Amino acid sequence: MEQREHVVAVAVQSPEGSQLRLLLASFLALYFELVVIRYLSTEIRVFAYVKNLPLIASFFGLGIGMILGGAPKRLSRAFPFLATLLFLLIGFAPELHLVHIPFPPLDYVVWGSLPVEGVLPHIQVFEYLLVTVGILMLLVAFFIVLGGIVGREFSYFRPLPGYSINLVGSLLGILAFTALSYLDLPPAVWLCAGLLAAFPFLRKHRRVILLFLLVVVVTGVTQRSAFWSPYYRINLVRRPPPTGWTQPSAYLLTVNHDYHQKLIDLSPAFVSRYPTAEPNCSALPTYELPYQLIGSPKEVLVVGAGTGNDVAAALRHGVEHIDAVEIDPLIYRLGVRYHPERPYSSPRVTMFIDDARAFFKKTHKTYDLIVFGYLDSHTLLSSFSSVRLDNYVYTLESFQEARGHLRQGGSLVLAFAGGHSFLTERIFATLAQAFGVRPRAYYTHYDTAGVVFLEGAAQNAPIPVDFPEITDQLVKDAHDVILATDNWPFLYLIGRTIPFCILWVLIPFLFWCFTVFGWNVGFPRVAKPGHLHLFFLGAAFLLLETGGVTRLSLLFGSTWVVNAVVIGSFISMAFLANTLVMFRTVSRRSAYLGLFLSLGLNLIFPYAVLDGLQPALKVIAAAAIVGLPVFFSGLVFSRSFRDFDQPSQALGVNLLGAVIGGTLENFVMVGGTPILGRMAIAVYALSAVFLPRSRTPSAASSLPAAKQGSASIRLAAPSREN
Repeated sequence: MEQREHVVAVAVQSPEGSQLRLLLASFLALYFELVVIRYLSTEIRVFAYVKNLPLIASFFGLGIGMILGGAPKRLSRAFPFLATLLFLLIGFAPELHLVHIPFPPLDYVVWGSLPVEGVLPHIQVFEYLLVTVGILMLLVAFFIVLGGIVGREFSYFRPLPGYSINLVGSLLGILAFTALSYLDLPPAVWLCAGLLAAFPFLRKHRRVILLFLLVVVVTGVTQRSAFWSPYYRINLVRRPPPTGWTQPSAYLLTVNHDYHQKLIDLSPAFVSRYPTAEPNCSALPTYELPYQLIGSPKEVLVVGAGTGNDVAAALRHGVEHIDAVEIDPLIYRLGVRYHPERPYSSPRVTMFIDDARAFFKKTHKTYDLIVFGYLDSHTLLSSFSSVRLDNYVYTLESFQEARGHLRQGGSLVLAFAGGHSFLTERIFATLAQAFGVRPRAYYTHYDTAGVVFLEGAAQNAPIPVDFPEITDQLVKDAHDVILATDNWPFLYLIGRTIPFCILWVLIPFLFWCFTVFGWNVGFPRVAKPGHLHLFFLGAAFLLLETGGVTRLSLLFGSTWVVNAVVIGSFISMAFLANTLVMFRTVSRRSAYLGLFLSLGLNLIFPYAVLDGLQPALKVIAAAAIVGLPVFFSGLVFSRSFRDFDQPSQALGVNLLGAVIGGTLENFVMVGGTPILGRMAIAVYALSAVFLPRSRTPSAASSLPAAKQGSASIRLAAPSREN
């Protein structure tokens, strides 16, 4: 990377409108981080399961850009083409055969990905590394430019006022993308909104605007048939009905280019007339099975209701009332509009758009039958976490909660496309532990890998269809299986290990980042005790944020709203701490004491006791317990940050620390979710070791903004151009 002289304006006259420009720059950085991670995980499927790799790349690029105080000239000139290449690669992933690139050894189950096997495994692994590392390098370059814009605008401010503006801009970025997700708007709108926000910084670069507009138009045209929910890209394909049937009889629904579910007509009128029609006839035994086993229950709960197949089955068998739970509002609305049997229009159905675990905690009802639909999520619940969206539904604690909602003589039926795999063994063993009785298990072969598990009264009923029973085989195979629990919810991971698909990318990528970029930004020069202090604060804060997302997802549900609220509240806590430090001197010793006490409380506090509280009180209590470490951490950071003469560089070093925090987060798959809190304590302790001596802020940083012009220090050239 080209070395060049920069001038960081520690003490120059703040240009008119610079507050708005810093706000916009900070908005852009966070907004595009969310856009890229969401869009990338949708179109190139491997990134849906390793979301923290794009997060790490984003943080690294932003940190380097802020340390430099502006993008290098060569990179700035190439930015229009880099940005265009990045978004065209993502948008044309299907045409470029990037959606389902080969996956490394299958220690981690990923739906739809091709296993690395056959005659050319080494070439497949090379293809995987080439695509993933190449995309991550593009991300680093893209975010170096955005980080440079933030760093350049930050240079006009004293540390704490600038940091406040930066936090507000970041919060607005979260709110903006959350609003677009809520409205189910497509990537073309995401990119157009980002371009409009970036216009003040790019107006002199007509190529950027023209190329970005090209990307927006192409994206809008190529994806015009897709629906976009807060979780997925959804495509719905109508299957041609049999001859003589004038209504749609089946649809195929895919999420993020992977098959997800069918909408099928299994009404008596259709089945009697077309008993061999596909895909209907092969699905019928699976959906009829619960009611052939236990008759006509009065009250039924369906979790993972999807577009309504399980609900339609319950209605056909005369169930008096059905509670249906589905996490994705758009999938539910597609079921309302397109399902051939219109199950959601029945007055006997009550719909809940919620996470299954959250519903278990909220409801006090009991049921004759609980049906777990096919809850395969295809994605992680957050870019901060390695937990997948449906992981907490299949834990020991989840099954125990479900058992608590069964009436005397009630039954639980769980369907899962696990096939002959450790997934089936793990669910079998976890159900057996939760109920104290081994479930009966059968291969249904629905969608080739369907398995059904029966608990409760359904165990004693004779199976009316020819499904091969595999209970005895699972008893032999599942005796030493690791159970899925709330502390270790990694259903799709074969054991307590970091998957090869992460390690094989993360190690060479980090090596490339810190060698190629490290010496060019002068890492030895910035590796001073004060900077190391901020570096470890950044690493620990990301671990804290990840822990907060996982804890509150368990408490309130793994929904996109919860994740947005958690991240937004953490930024708000940092803003509150920064505001306090701006107006009052805070002892870092006292802040550290509060930090470690609150971290210890988080480790030992039994969050389950909050489930019995009223909703408003539950929110307040959870926010206080989870948010206290964030507040004290913010006090430490702001108190140290205010003393830096080069705030942009210092904040960049803090972001590089977040890269290490994102890397350490992967160890949660080895030690379980409690390890996040322990690692956060250890890294915060390291930050205390490198705590710089307190000093009076420099003359330049202590002067009012209007008087700083005479105190400027030539470190880098402030420029409004990229």
